[in-house]
Amino acid sequence: MVTYLILAYLTLGVQLGLEAYLRVGGAPPNLVLLAALFVALNAPKESALLGCFGLGLMQDLLTSQTLGVFALSYGLVAMYVISTQQIVYREHPLTHVLITLSACVLTCFVIILHDLFRLESAARTSFSTLAYMTVYTTALSPIVLGLLQKLRKPFGFQSRRGALRAGG
Repeated sequence: MVTYLILAYLTLGVQLGLEAYLRVGGAPPNLVLLAALFVALNAPKESALLGCFGLGLMQDLLTSQTLGVFALSYGLVAMYVISTQQIVYREHPLTHVLITLSACVLTCFVIILHDLFRLESAARTSFSTLAYMTVYTTALSPIVLGLLQKLRKPFGFQSRRGALRAGG
């Protein structure tokens, strides 16, 4: 629990603090989504769902997005990743790229749907910004998720072999 909160604090801090410096095409990478993917790839089902929803809720509180948009999208991402947990090799860079790409597309879909049905006339998120964010986050995923996978032990995540030996 403490390591999850440290991960959330560091990820949100880096996302917020370096956002202006990490922009490509007007969009920063979504580092919080990468942290949510790490949790979803490694945690048990209930913990992954709650952890990803919590990360999304914390990101909602720090952005100008309506409360619940990132929480909903990261919850959906967690459900998707959990359903693939048994069939993917979670340490492989290609897995990181494909899971991140699909998670970014799902998150962008939720943001676009929210913008379409928003009643107030606030500024809408541009499609090009979402596209740059998707490409940038996907490109960084093998590096960030690879590093986080190496640090999996402090989070208490078991390797697959350990889980199989323990009967899980």
